[in-house]
Amino acid sequence: MNHKLSAVALATSLIITGCNSSSSDGPKTGTPVAKAKNVILMISDGASDGAWDIASFYEHGELANKVAPYNAMEHRYAMTTYPLNTNSTPAEDCTPEALEPEYTYDPEKAWDDTRVDDENARRMFKGYEHLNDGWTDSAAAGTALATGTKSYNQAISVNNCGEPLKLITEYAKDAGMSTGVVSSVNINHATLAVFGTTNTSRYENHELAYDMLTRGHLDLIMGTGHPHYDNNGDRRSSPTYSTISEEDWEDVLAGKIYPKGSNLPWSFMDSFNEFTALANDYASAELMEGPLLAMPRTGSTMQQSRSKSGCNDASEAFGCELNQNMPSLKMMTQGALNYLSQNENGFFVMVEGGAVDWAAHANDTARIIEEQIDFNDSVSAVIEWVEANSSWDETLLIVTTDHGNSYVLGDNSDIEAYAAVENAGAFSTPEVKYFSGDHTTELVRLYAKGAGAALFKDYFDGHDPYYAEMYRNDGATGDYFDNTNVFDVMRSVIDEDSM
Repeated sequence: MNHKLSAVALATSLIITGCNSSSSDGPKTGTPVAKAKNVILMISDGASDGAWDIASFYEHGELANKVAPYNAMEHRYAMTTYPLNTNSTPAEDCTPEALEPEYTYDPEKAWDDTRVDDENARRMFKGYEHLNDGWTDSAAAGTALATGTKSYNQAISVNNCGEPLKLITEYAKDAGMSTGVVSSVNINHATLAVFGTTNTSRYENHELAYDMLTRGHLDLIMGTGHPHYDNNGDRRSSPTYSTISEEDWEDVLAGKIYPKGSNLPWSFMDSFNEFTALANDYASAELMEGPLLAMPRTGSTMQQSRSKSGCNDASEAFGCELNQNMPSLKMMTQGALNYLSQNENGFFVMVEGGAVDWAAHANDTARIIEEQIDFNDSVSAVIEWVEANSSWDETLLIVTTDHGNSYVLGDNSDIEAYAAVENAGAFSTPEVKYFSGDHTTELVRLYAKGAGAALFKDYFDGHDPYYAEMYRNDGATGDYFDNTNVFDVMRSVIDEDSM
């Protein structure tokens, strides 16, 4: 099959995404909007399309869309992720022309199977090269999701000139909802930070952590970065304050830090028993009544960065012993739902499988599988919670990624352009090839279920005729929208004034 688009196909399909940088563009057809009591956004950070299937192949011996939890997600879409630009600092020019994205998604270029004239090239097809150009980082991608505005790489919910934007968590607060963020990586990592604060740089770690704790946009923060524990969950000989400053850490433990608008300080928990109690809905009243900071006793990740010494086979998923007495992302998600659902007005929560991205940067197939399975289990836990405690008439669940990473394809993809990962059977690690160690501009998956899930169709602004077949995303059509439209849909079901 020649994957290069014909002139006819291109004429009918190549509706290149424009600026599309805010909800001001509005939906195109006007699907009726029902207000959602609960909005749950789940992000498998850095999941190239192949990541969904290699994890499902390993666990089930089936494509992801054929098994739980994704066979229960009836709305399946494709989404673009490119940033406004690839700068790393704010610009002085905020004219309309400066707010036009430097890059767009181009199906013709994305599926160009012309061989590169360099036998030593890592990316031997022009389409592979194209998808490794102009990619977003997690900060710009998260900003698009959290604010509906495209910005430069490294921006934390600020526009191209560094001006703060209104967050989806602020809209949720305006509606009386509780808000939270949960992740398998540091509490102030970009994907969490964009939902809790604003900053011109994602790397102002201490400032981000302090602002997330004090600005009042969040009621719950769950993630890693414990100063006293390393990546194996062992206690350090001396603390490392890379995530939160020593002063703020001590103030949290002493009950001296208050979110804006709260008459109670942040409560803190870090033990496995406390995470277990919260997940099983018998946490102490003290932890449940005020804002809650929850940090497992680990360094930067719960499992992904653990040691590979003494492993049976580090190249196989779960071939290295897991850190013991460590909550899973599933357990943390269950706890977050129990905590946030105390509010009769509902809640917004973002749950991130952040370490999928870290494993992808390392081209570590085994740990991509491990982290994606934990994320998938978290999605299953959310579906179970909704069906036991809420309903799909009042809850919107969105599952996606912020961008691709590593462009994982099948073992023959250096010879056959775009060859998909082959199923090696359950509990066998598939053979793959990576064509990057960084982010990509490929179309990514988005699954939706519940109140407002059909609204995404109103934002379709392009069509990729090969997407559904080549990515094996059964149920998707190849029609796609932009990542800013995730904000648009969430806002429309939260904020009645936007309807």
